[in-house]
Amino acid sequence: MRKPAISIASLWSAITIATSFIAPSSCLSAEQVKITASKGGNFSGKQQAGSKKVSSPDTSATSQKNHAVQQNIDNARSDSALQKIVQNIYEKSFDELSEDDAITITQTCPVKAEKNYELVKQDAVGEEFSALFPKIEAARKKLDYNEVNRLLKDFRERYNDFRHDHAKLNYLQGQNFEMQVNYPEAERYYRKAAAIEDENPFYLNAHAVILNTLGRYAEAESPLRRALAIYEETLGPKHPVVAMSLNNLAKLLQYQSKYNEAEPLFRRALAINEKAFGADHPVVASNLSHIANLLEARGKYGQAKQLYRHSLAIDLKALGPKHPDVATNLNNLAGVLASQGKYSEAEPLFRRALVIDEAVLGKGNLKIAICLNNLANVLEARGKYIEAESFYRQALALYEKALGTEHPDIAAILGNLALLLHDMNQNDEAVTLMRRALAIQETTLGPYDPAVATSLSNLALLSVQDKPEEAVPLARRALIIMENALGTNHPTTIKCQKNLNSLLLENKQ
Repeated sequence: MRKPAISIASLWSAITIATSFIAPSSCLSAEQVKITASKGGNFSGKQQAGSKKVSSPDTSATSQKNHAVQQNIDNARSDSALQKIVQNIYEKSFDELSEDDAITITQTCPVKAEKNYELVKQDAVGEEFSALFPKIEAARKKLDYNEVNRLLKDFRERYNDFRHDHAKLNYLQGQNFEMQVNYPEAERYYRKAAAIEDENPFYLNAHAVILNTLGRYAEAESPLRRALAIYEETLGPKHPVVAMSLNNLAKLLQYQSKYNEAEPLFRRALAINEKAFGADHPVVASNLSHIANLLEARGKYGQAKQLYRHSLAIDLKALGPKHPDVATNLNNLAGVLASQGKYSEAEPLFRRALVIDEAVLGKGNLKIAICLNNLANVLEARGKYIEAESFYRQALALYEKALGTEHPDIAAILGNLALLLHDMNQNDEAVTLMRRALAIQETTLGPYDPAVATSLSNLALLSVQDKPEEAVPLARRALIIMENALGTNHPTTIKCQKNLNSLLLENKQ
């Protein structure tokens, strides 16, 4: 008898919102604030507030949006680094792009990185350090990140006594490694920057975001709380940058299953941004998605779906149908539909999200791995095993290349692939992968996390064929964890209870 399986939070609750972890791309200036959102360090831009201070808007939301979009496009025409990126992605010049493509490319990852770079450059102190920037820019125009690393390393060795510029130097080195998708090295240098200027929320946030990307959630909490406290003290409790910091902390708490702590922070951030930007702004859409994702994690699928649809409607109107944030909304909405078993509705939404992200971000981006995993999960549910296996393995390869082999999101993909292989009668490999997933989760998340319980429950189901004596203890432990973490009425807890009941019934027979 085939038993009900739990789909590893299916990555739909574990890493559904690929752009939900928020990082300010400027320090404290209201005019320069650009909201960016990402989990996993792959930043996809949100709508810029425009040139006016958000505290005193004097135009309609539509005219503000149009002004910001046009400003981004005008700036892009003189941005040589962006011109190079456009040529690589679209194989044409910026002026040859369609209006939708021009809007999309000006609001994604490279622009955010360049704006942060300019902020550091403007704040340089020493003449020797200032003289380094033209060489860095020449290398970045060629996308020669190895040369950037060499220049920064050489400066550090020659001018070791220039402590006043070393925080900026380390930040730039970290950013360069992040753009190369070398997150461990990026973390090392962001940590150095934050250690040198430990009261600068810009560096604290950069370090916390990369720790989150690496799945080191407990370590990320302290710098996030410090950054939030500094922002509240310097900007006041109702500033949009405070909202970004609240979202950072709330999402981190959610990753640690601290839902009761996370939800009021998300709702406070939403209230701040609705007042600052208006109810139809993409920043508000992002906030709605944060809350929806939390509700989904708590099993409140109907409420989550309603908020996801609202968020999607805002972004479609504000950003157009080809923007990565629209892809994120499609992915999220598809995920909650899949959680409700509506696989035929979910599949086309996942495919549409994947097409958008591949066109804008390229096939090597981590967000592509999330889309591949989620689409594979639906294909598996619909019996399309061969295609599902291919997508799971592609997603796993992308994640392992970017994050190493011990990240909790990798454990989720391993678990999903294991369940598929079990359905394909490849149980030996399935058990091996599930044990590996469980080991990663116990190490990175702790023994009482719901993700651990999910792997335990699934491992019990996979083990029952060859080692039935191990299955019931695994299922009991899973149920205890779920009841303590999520309560007895959560859908996943109920699945765990059904798994255990099924195993007990088989043992009696």
